[in-house]
Amino acid sequence: MDTPATTTLRLIPRRRRPDGTSGSPSQTTRTLNVTVRPDTRLLLSVEEAAERLDIGRTLLYELIAAGQVQTIHVGRLHKVPVDSLREFVDRQRALANEAATRGGEAG
Repeated sequence: MDTPATTTLRLIPRRRRPDGTSGSPSQTTRTLNVTVRPDTRLLLSVEEAAERLDIGRTLLYELIAAGQVQTIHVGRLHKVPVDSLREFVDRQRALANEAATRGGEAG
């Protein structure tokens, strides 16, 4: 199994302090060690799937009800297969490309 990579990040605030001063970078810089692990889950909750698509939970439920995104039930829970999200995005891209092609022919 691969070992997760640990990365050191330097955090430099870009906003001014409440007192209006920006402070010197050497005084305000902080270091944070972060361990990043790839997300290898096959199923996501509706909330997690909505977050991945950067849409609201309500809109995702509407897409599910319309049959645009498939779900499966695990007990009483709705789970969204990651593949279903990829298929949805691929369909949306194909529709956008098709519309752009038709729009170019009309002009």
